[in-house]
Amino acid sequence: MEQRSLGTTGLRVSALGFGCGAVGGLMVRGDPAEQRRAVVSALEAGITYFDTAPGYGDGRSEENLGRVWRDLRPSGVVVGTKFRLDGADLRDIDGAICRSLGASLARLQFTRVDLLQVHNQIGSGDRALPPEIVLGPVIETLHRLREEGSIGHFGITGMGDTAALLRVVDSGQIASTQAYHNAANPSAGYAGRAAGGQDFAGLIGRARERGVGVIVIRPLAAGALAGDAPVHPNASRETGAMGGTTFASNLSRAEHLSALATQYAAGPVDLALRFAMFTPGVSTTIVGFSEMRHLEQAIRVAEAGPLPEVAIQGILAAA
Repeated sequence: MEQRSLGTTGLRVSALGFGCGAVGGLMVRGDPAEQRRAVVSALEAGITYFDTAPGYGDGRSEENLGRVWRDLRPSGVVVGTKFRLDGADLRDIDGAICRSLGASLARLQFTRVDLLQVHNQIGSGDRALPPEIVLGPVIETLHRLREEGSIGHFGITGMGDTAALLRVVDSGQIASTQAYHNAANPSAGYAGRAAGGQDFAGLIGRARERGVGVIVIRPLAAGALAGDAPVHPNASRETGAMGGTTFASNLSRAEHLSALATQYAAGPVDLALRFAMFTPGVSTTIVGFSEMRHLEQAIRVAEAGPLPEVAIQGILAAA
């Protein structure tokens, strides 16, 4: 498995990351024995980045990952989790972040976490944080936690208003950003190619220029780019909009790209994951799994390498 630098943190992460969220659902709703088998298989394949959050199954993702971690005790592996602030938390930002981190560490059974990320959107609107709050009191607390040794590095979930996201990335104050980037909306990697969704204005390249690590999320657009397949029992039924699109519009986009998937890849999942994973500037791409078969497929895709340039241009031409 290819290992890449996570920005300028000094951490090395695999091109394919293990998503422990609710979309795939294995680490939230899966069988404990299969959860362990999946983590063991991922480690054996060279996956070195695992992504979780308190909001994934009301803490169950962190608990399940922590249980497996305690048993396996892997080394040289990066784990990232998150925190989210609501309106009431803004009266005591420092306390809210510390309480969230403390609860996450308890569930994970860790004494520190490698990467702690803001889970709120950045910008305006409900549950979003203005950039001045992120770059002010939030960053102050995160710097202190890093100095105390509770966290290794910190970053953001790169959703929200594009201008606000770019302002935070440009600040030089964060180590990493997640980026919504896929064949349904490639604009984080290719500015202006939004396919009718939110234009993330080349966020990935901007982050790369500033030494900020990039963690791609939703490379399959919550499963839409895998085609109109039945929803797995472990998977989330949530198909809400993200990146200015809907599940239905992304499903239509997948149908539009089907000829490219047949001609230049081993199907729609292969096309979508290789496109996202090998975009220049990407450190790791998080894929959520519902069962072992999904993990095994993603590992094969990661080993296949980049798409032919003609396939990439075909995806972008359709955007």
